[in-house]
Amino acid sequence: MNKIRNGAAKAATGAAALTMLVGSVAGAAAAQGSGGKGDIDLAVPAGATIAVGGSSFSAPLYAYFTTPTSAGAYKPTTSVTFGANSAAGSGDGRTKIASGVYNIGFSDQPMDAAAGTLPSGVTASTVKNFVQVPWALGGAVVGYHLAGLNNLKLSATVLSQIYNGKITSWNDDQIAALNPGVTLPAKTIKVAYRNASSGTTYAFTDYLAKATQGRTPSGASGSVMEGTGKLWGATNILGEANNAAMATELSTTDGAIGYLEYSYVLAHPGSIQTAQLQDAAGKFIAPTLKNIAQAATATAKTITASNFSITYLASGKLDVWPLVTYTWAILAKNQTSADNGELAVKFLDYATQGGQKFAGANGFVALPPLVQKADRVLLGTVVSGSTVLLKLKK
Repeated sequence: MNKIRNGAAKAATGAAALTMLVGSVAGAAAAQGSGGKGDIDLAVPAGATIAVGGSSFSAPLYAYFTTPTSAGAYKPTTSVTFGANSAAGSGDGRTKIASGVYNIGFSDQPMDAAAGTLPSGVTASTVKNFVQVPWALGGAVVGYHLAGLNNLKLSATVLSQIYNGKITSWNDDQIAALNPGVTLPAKTIKVAYRNASSGTTYAFTDYLAKATQGRTPSGASGSVMEGTGKLWGATNILGEANNAAMATELSTTDGAIGYLEYSYVLAHPGSIQTAQLQDAAGKFIAPTLKNIAQAATATAKTITASNFSITYLASGKLDVWPLVTYTWAILAKNQTSADNGELAVKFLDYATQGGQKFAGANGFVALPPLVQKADRVLLGTVVSGSTVLLKLKK
């Protein structure tokens, strides 16, 4: 657990509510959520504590904000305790926020009946009892381990065939055709996948489904790719628990391929190679924070709980990274503990407002202004009984 104490050294809802997520909303005073002196987000009841978990996609950002030595750490004026992030996957985040285990559940897929992401005990009529806000934004990439061969071009069709077991060697003719002049090794491809419910898997399979016009076997799904039904036919497979495990596998296993959040690649400089993917015009591009941000800006007005994925042709623009996703923070709209609820809400307000200026340094991109404003309004609806836990400045 990370503990932040007073006097520490200074250093740098449901689908209905989200239908209006990016509508016209009023801003709040600049100080709130900025981390500056007098910021009301920093006034939190002493002894408050929160338990969090779920998506590993944004786990590095949570760790950054709750590490006191970070330049952009969230530092309340009282002693509070942040629980360690389980990073056990999006399904874990949705399930355990619904059962009351977590104060904040992180998921790359919000809870929504139309999207088929409601956990046990939550129905289309009760999802309104939760507030869901996009709190982090990043790009997913296709990573692999072939020393000296960075930026190989891999089409969605080729990737689909790799995961279906149709392409099993790195020197396959189809990979060679995309990379003329490159000497490819005669190595077996070791296919890494997420072995628990994963929002990164959803983003990856959504990208493949859209980029191949639905010619993938299962379309978009956050479920385990290999297992019952064997929708994906690769047999030389490596099951990974989360993004961190995927990064470790790709940084050490020669010939492996997988998918993971971009910040995890940046955390393993030189040891994970990344593939170029095609933009909306078919041009192969390498991932950068700039083209990831362009994807978010192009689709900011359309994000809702039922339409939450940013992949491939969603923007119709060129030089836009085709595999981008939000991570959502989910919390109960009526908090049983006013103190812990206030910490959860004010932490998220800081993270989605002033804290966003530190996104780039951690391999993410800042939330579009429309999304930031909508997040603040939604967080302002969280209560404990009749007490509003985030009083927005006018």
